[in-house]
Amino acid sequence: MIHPFWRSKTGQIIIGSCGTQVGMVMTFGTLFVILAFCAICASTNLASLSLMQQIEAEATPQDAAQPPSTSPEEIDLLRVKLGSLAEKVNAVQYTTIVVTPTPTPPRPMITAQTDAINLRSGPDTIYPKIGRLPRGESLQIVGRSGDGGWWLVSAPNGQFAWAANDAVVTAHLDNSIPVVTIPALLVQASANSPSTGVSTGAVVADFVPPAEAALPASSLPQPAGSPTAAANASRRYVQDTLGYKQFVRRLLLPTVSESYSPDGQQIAITERIKLYTITADGGTVRTLLADDDTITLIGGVVWSPDGQYLAFVADKVADCQYCRQVGLVRLSNGDISYLEPPPSSSVDRPRWTQDGRLLVTSFSDDLAEGAAYIYDTTGQGQPATGTYILSASHDGQKWFPWLPGAVWQVGSAAPPDSYYEE
Repeated sequence: MIHPFWRSKTGQIIIGSCGTQVGMVMTFGTLFVILAFCAICASTNLASLSLMQQIEAEATPQDAAQPPSTSPEEIDLLRVKLGSLAEKVNAVQYTTIVVTPTPTPPRPMITAQTDAINLRSGPDTIYPKIGRLPRGESLQIVGRSGDGGWWLVSAPNGQFAWAANDAVVTAHLDNSIPVVTIPALLVQASANSPSTGVSTGAVVADFVPPAEAALPASSLPQPAGSPTAAANASRRYVQDTLGYKQFVRRLLLPTVSESYSPDGQQIAITERIKLYTITADGGTVRTLLADDDTITLIGGVVWSPDGQYLAFVADKVADCQYCRQVGLVRLSNGDISYLEPPPSSSVDRPRWTQDGRLLVTSFSDDLAEGAAYIYDTTGQGQPATGTYILSASHDGQKWFPWLPGAVWQVGSAAPPDSYYEE
C-alpha cells in the first residue's frame, strides 16, 4: 500500500494516489530516454563534421585558397596586350576591301560599210562566195591573212569566212590577231588559180565562234554536204525512198549507182545507159545523159557539196588506149564537160572535197598504180599535194544526211587512191 504522501527530512511531497505516482514515473522515464537520444545524435553530428573538415583540409593544398599574387608589371603588360588587340579588332571591322575588276578588252570586229559584202571561203576573190554580210552588220575577227588584206571572221553557226579589208570598217584591232594558216576547207583554190602565199596543209585550231556575234540567218547558210550531221545521226537509205522504189519499176536494167543530193530532195541514178535525177517522192524525173556512139556510162555518180554539179564515170566508145573519163554535169543548165586527163592517162574514182573540187586517180595501165590529181570544175587539174577535207564518198551519199567525210593527206602510207574510201 502506497502512502499518499512521502516524507523526508526536508519536507513532504504529496504525491497523490497510486495511479498518479505511476504516471509520473513513466513520464520522467520517457523524458530521460529522449534526452539521452538527443545527446547521442548531437555527439555523432559533431564527430562527423569534425571528420569532414579534417578530410577537406587534407585534400586542399594550403595555398589553393589564396588567390595568386600579380605584380604591377604583369598587370601593365596585360593592359598593353588588351589595348593592342582592341586596335586590331577595330581595324578589321572598319577596313573596306576594294576589288577593281579587270575590264575585258573589246573584241576586234568588222562591219560591212557597203550595201553588202561578199564572204568567201578563202582570202582572195578567186575563192567561192559562201555568204553575204549586209551593210551595218558586224562579225568578230579571229584571224588575218599574211598580207593583211583579208580578215578571217566567225559566224554564230560555227562557220568561218573571209572578208576583204577594203570592204569593211574595223574596230578594236590589236596585235593579238594571229596570221592564220588556212585549212583546206577554207582556202583550197582551183588548180589554175594564182598562189595566195599561204599553206593549205595545216588546220586552224582553238578558234571558238562567239555566241554574241550577230548575223542574219540568210547571210551565212550552213554549207551543204559533209561534214553534215554527226556519224550517229538518224539517217534514211536512198533505196528506201518512195521515189526510188517507184522509179526502178520502170527501168529495164538494174541501177548501178544512186546517191542523195546534199539537201535530200533529189536522187541521182545511173543504169549503165542513162543518168537521171528524180525527186525523193518520185514526182519529177530528169534525164541528164544517155549512152550514145561516143561514151558508155559506168556509174560512180557523186554530188558536189553545194549541189550544183554531178560527177560520173564513163568510157569512150571509140577505139582508144586511155578510155576512162570523169565527166561533170552542171545541173542548172544540163551542160556536160569532161576533166582533161594528164598525157597518156585515164582518170577514175571521183570524190569531191568539201570546198568543191574533185579528187581523181590518174593511171595508165593499172588503177592501183595511179596518182591522185585535184581538179576544179573547169576541168583543169594538177597533182594533188597537201591535206584535203573530203566530202561524203559515193557510198556515204547513199544516206541522208550524208555520212561525214574525212581529212586526207597526200603522200601517207595509204595508196594514192585511198581518198576514195570511207
